[in-house]
Amino acid sequence: MTHRERVLAALRHEEPDRVPIDLGGTLASTIVGSAYPRLREALGLAGHEAKTTWTYASLAEIEEDVRQALDLDIVHAPRAAGAGASARQLGPDRFIDEWSVQWHKPEGGHYYVEHAPFEEEATVAAVERHPWPEPKDLVNLDGFGEWLRRMRRETDYAISLEIRGRVMSMGQFLRGFENWMMDLADNHAFVEALLEQTTRIQMAINATVLAEAGDLVDIIYTSDDLGSQNGTLCSPATFRKLFRPCFAKIWEQARRSSPACLAHHCCGSIRPLIGEMVELGVQVLNPIQVSAADMDPAELKKQFGRELAFWGGVDTGYVMPRGSVEEVRSEVRRRIREMGLGGGYLCAAVHNIQPEVPPANILAMFEEAKAFGRYPIGQ
Repeated sequence: MTHRERVLAALRHEEPDRVPIDLGGTLASTIVGSAYPRLREALGLAGHEAKTTWTYASLAEIEEDVRQALDLDIVHAPRAAGAGASARQLGPDRFIDEWSVQWHKPEGGHYYVEHAPFEEEATVAAVERHPWPEPKDLVNLDGFGEWLRRMRRETDYAISLEIRGRVMSMGQFLRGFENWMMDLADNHAFVEALLEQTTRIQMAINATVLAEAGDLVDIIYTSDDLGSQNGTLCSPATFRKLFRPCFAKIWEQARRSSPACLAHHCCGSIRPLIGEMVELGVQVLNPIQVSAADMDPAELKKQFGRELAFWGGVDTGYVMPRGSVEEVRSEVRRRIREMGLGGGYLCAAVHNIQPEVPPANILAMFEEAKAFGRYPIGQ
């Protein structure tokens, strides 16, 4: 099978020749830039610094020689939505983004919110006064369509595309994490006003991107974290009242505008919300954070496996950074047994591979996925 045929078969809940494997198919299933040169060297490729794809997380752009060496099945389309002309650099590790959020990266760390524009005033009037960005300024289609057509013509990879779909995290960034959690409890007028604006802008961005993408992509995905290690960040009732209407609009637009499969990235313990996502049209869930409470992959497969495909699941909390090569191989076999039977599984790490993960463990993950992931599984 071709890479694309393999992925599409798995997403249709059919058994392809082997379980598809991914590194870089989403912005949450790749590798950070500082870990990338060592991976290249472990593959016998020329080592060099990574070209980063996303400023906030310093993620590496996966190159074609790495895709070929690992026999990866998915390639990520260029980011067409992101920081626009309104973003301002304040220094090498500090900037203000297109939403007026100020970010800072400490040495050796990731970017975090240093100043949120609504941290002092969380009112409907403040939302109405805020200088919201113009959607057209947040889209960059230069070379985007040409890249898609070339990859479709010259390669057999399945193509994934990120679209905007943040709901919970927009409030966290614009208001500040702690304040936003309090607002979800007792400041619903502000929450609804802010989400109305941010959802409107994101959908306008998506309309432009999806129109340009047409039928050239195989997977479109959104990202928004709704879980912690031990439970959801909000109650199901709060999700239904405040967040579900926004997700419904974003995902309905995506399903209506593209024939591609709709995936959503959502970290943490989110089992009480998975059924809601399925009802709203989500067809693939990533990253399956197996270390989080109530996220047992076998149980998820049993409960949701007919409607939902699973993407990820190889533990990055302990096994990938601290386990032996054989522990990594055992972890991969376990996840394939739990989620791969009957199709519906794309093998990848739980979120992005960090610098402390030994290159030998990364290679072991992909080698075992290709060897053990041959259908019929375990034979």
